[in-house]
Amino acid sequence: MNSLIKSYDGVKPPSFFIVEKVGFEVLPASNIKTLEVPFKSGAYFINQKYGARTFSVDFTIFADKKGDVMYNADDLAEWLHKTEPKPLVFRDKPDITYYAIVNGNVDIEKSFITGKGSIEFICYDPHGYGQEKTFTFAPTTTSPLMLSNNGNMNTAPKFEMTFTKNVTDFAVIGDREMLYFGEPVDGTYQTETDLKPILINDSGASTSGWSPSLSIDGGQIMGNIVSNGYSFSQGYNNGARDYGFVSGLWHGGSIMKSVGKEVQDFELECQIGFDSDRKAQMGRIEVYALDINGRKLAKMALKDTSRTLDAPMWDTWIGQVNSGGVSINKSYGEHYGTFSEFSGVIRMERVGKRWTFYIAKVSNGKHHTRIFKSYTDWKQKYMDKVASIQIHIGAYGSDEPCEEMWISNVYFREILPKQSNQVDYVFRKNDVLTIDCNTEEILKNGEPYFEDLYPTSSFIVMEKGANGLTVNDPSAITKGKVTFSERWL
Repeated sequence: MNSLIKSYDGVKPPSFFIVEKVGFEVLPASNIKTLEVPFKSGAYFINQKYGARTFSVDFTIFADKKGDVMYNADDLAEWLHKTEPKPLVFRDKPDITYYAIVNGNVDIEKSFITGKGSIEFICYDPHGYGQEKTFTFAPTTTSPLMLSNNGNMNTAPKFEMTFTKNVTDFAVIGDREMLYFGEPVDGTYQTETDLKPILINDSGASTSGWSPSLSIDGGQIMGNIVSNGYSFSQGYNNGARDYGFVSGLWHGGSIMKSVGKEVQDFELECQIGFDSDRKAQMGRIEVYALDINGRKLAKMALKDTSRTLDAPMWDTWIGQVNSGGVSINKSYGEHYGTFSEFSGVIRMERVGKRWTFYIAKVSNGKHHTRIFKSYTDWKQKYMDKVASIQIHIGAYGSDEPCEEMWISNVYFREILPKQSNQVDYVFRKNDVLTIDCNTEEILKNGEPYFEDLYPTSSFIVMEKGANGLTVNDPSAITKGKVTFSERWL
């Protein structure tokens, strides 16, 4: 006999579990907000809000032999136990998913080979969801792309697109709502200007253009930094990475690259990978900003100095380390091991007297496990201009080095002051914009991005039936897609 429940959290019900009856609400309980006015009969209707939805399930447990009912109940408890709402699918509505968790007790009345009881599933989100639908979002004109929402409730789409050119403004437009970024250029007195010109854009494909460095903090330069065609790492000798050897000090390769000029305000960013396959392994990746004389102005590092823990530390400085500089941040994250198996982004920036440092893991193009730390140089002790950058990958003493340490996609951008007649680009070529209108999350290249969103913007809602979606400049995007799940109440 098939159960009326098809699955819970993607798992079929136990074979001994038979659903006898499911009680449900045609509509969940609602709260109606009104406004009462003195000396006026009745009230003004403001809005209606639906509460949680519940499903009551009467069931029977069948045992193969006497005494097995309680063992089957243990298996049922394991199937039902969740720490947060999980997908619940009924057999007579297999295309609709609710998100439910068990509410209250599940009591069983036991006889010889059967047990009977009742379960209450509560859905704090009362809606049922269809399978996610994905459509190409690549309008060739500003005419709307028409999509149909066949659910009986409004739903919220998710957009993702890559930019093909620099733009000062951009809009995603629905039938009633619009999300608008940046500002248009008034040609009578304004000009579009790149206020963050890229001076270094190095994918790591080659060490061409890089030169040997002069020194590293707390150690000696040994071995070579090489490229595998897409990232920098320590070179090999006889099939093994060759970091050299110095007792009690750091040692490894280091190279530097000129930014082509002396720069006051800047942003320096790298992608790095850092991972150990044994707790005893140690290592570090460091990135420095240097002045015209090769003196270190600031650095950011991810390093593991523990022989008993896999616990990389995020370490940032401005000025000379242990020689008049300032330690900005030394952090393991939320706990030891937060930055283990690291693949992500590190960044330093200076604008005026304010320094900022940033680290984030990146998974599926999205930044997470982030730390953002700023420091204001009120005394202006660390204001020298940046002329070059330096990267270093190192091991410590005779300790085994970390299994994986690499650097790629090195960017150095100058940050120019904005003049009254200049409009900067809000999106640049190859930027990726992601908008989730359900969670109201906006990401630019995987990072939260709201600073250039026009204040009157509204997240787009797809009403029941046909909906139009477009952008203000179709030539600005490619690889666009829109996804949504139809909803039922």
